[in-house]
Amino acid sequence: MPRSRRTTREAIKDLMDTLPKGVHLSAQELRDRVGEGGENVSLSTIYRALERLQEDGDVRSILSARGQLWEPVGHDDEPHDHLICTSCGLTIEFSDALVSGFGKTVASRKGYVYHESRFDIFGLCSKCRGQRKAIQNDAIREILESAAEALDESRRILDDCLADLEEGSTAPMKKSLRRLRAAACDLVESVDEASDLLD
Repeated sequence: MPRSRRTTREAIKDLMDTLPKGVHLSAQELRDRVGEGGENVSLSTIYRALERLQEDGDVRSILSARGQLWEPVGHDDEPHDHLICTSCGLTIEFSDALVSGFGKTVASRKGYVYHESRFDIFGLCSKCRGQRKAIQNDAIREILESAAEALDESRRILDDCLADLEEGSTAPMKKSLRRLRAAACDLVESVDEASDLLD
């Protein structure tokens, strides 16, 4: 007789109970780890087992940048909330009386009997924020270089216009002024791009 879902649930529960505090796994990661133990189970079997384990209060799920993740629920676990990086998926557990107090207050104001609350706070971790800032700085640097080129081109065009004025010819000066206007538009566009990145 093939292995029952109960065996898969037990394998997942055993695996989850050995995870270090703060580790959260996806269903695929759980399937891979259960598979390392010699069991060949489908992803749908893993999901069914997780649903049963969640109903039994043995695991709970959170949503992160990596999708739905699972964590064990221990009897000695203190309630905790999560800080989740929307870029790399780093998930940090924390407990804060102010946050849990907020859940109680909102429940009371809305006429609910409070049981528990959980907050998942999404943002960028310091590593990803630093990487994003570096990318942003590179983009601003490129825009400023482009703006400097547009200013340099504008200076050359103005020199041509002054030379045309000294010679008294207006036809080349009109052409130069059109080029100057285009260069000025490029410069304004570059400054707008840089400004958008700084917001």
